[in-house]
Amino acid sequence: MRSERQLWICGDIHGELSGLVRNAVNRGISCTDILIVGDFGAGFGRPKSMDVVYGKVRASLEKNDICICTIRGNHDDPAFFDGKHDFKRLHFLPDHCIIELCGKRIYPVGGAVSADIDLVDPLSRKSRRMINDSLIKFGSSKRVWWTDEAPSTGSVPSASSGTLFPERVDIVVSHEAPLSFEPPLMRADHVRDETWLKIVESRKYLDYVLQTVKPTLWFYGHYHCHYEGDVEFAAKNGEEAPRKTHYQCLDIAEMTRVV
Repeated sequence: MRSERQLWICGDIHGELSGLVRNAVNRGISCTDILIVGDFGAGFGRPKSMDVVYGKVRASLEKNDICICTIRGNHDDPAFFDGKHDFKRLHFLPDHCIIELCGKRIYPVGGAVSADIDLVDPLSRKSRRMINDSLIKFGSSKRVWWTDEAPSTGSVPSASSGTLFPERVDIVVSHEAPLSFEPPLMRADHVRDETWLKIVESRKYLDYVLQTVKPTLWFYGHYHCHYEGDVEFAAKNGEEAPRKTHYQCLDIAEMTRVV
């Protein structure tokens, strides 16, 4: 087994943890940290369903020395990301809490706004919002949508809190994209004004994070396709050259190696 630990970033898996682990093992990936960019699929099953999901992959994770971390997507229950639902080799990262993997300082900013929350299914004639309201009405513990799905802005500098963004970060991992990244903002006909304003606000906030932190790398998901590019920042006093962030949007279950 290799001695140097690897770091891989993975796109949305939507509950397919077994598939992710099987794919990694089949590719000979071991002694590795895998970081998922959200939409892990946490919180859709019964209260103890995650124990069952983890139990199915635990032996493979241990045998191949793989540890999986995930940030919060809009298809994840925010309650899982409080630091109290982790397993030995599966960690749900709280927003804005820096971690270090393979020598890289990583800043997780989870969450996104569901653009299809009000899209009505022609067969059931119900939207995800309506389905969720029905589940709550009839006392079900199951959810298909969470009201606090958007990126949290807990690290925005303010006079009252005094909180600041980290001074040095190698990698930012988010679910949504900053406004400066692809894809460009496009509004579908079914998206209500309230939802659209939240989407725009989320992307503008992440752009603020980008302009403030200026990491070397930024990975995100949410859009189920691959984008890649660079954003350059003007050199400031004392800097020899302009700083640049390379970004990648990862497709569903797409994996890319960082270290």
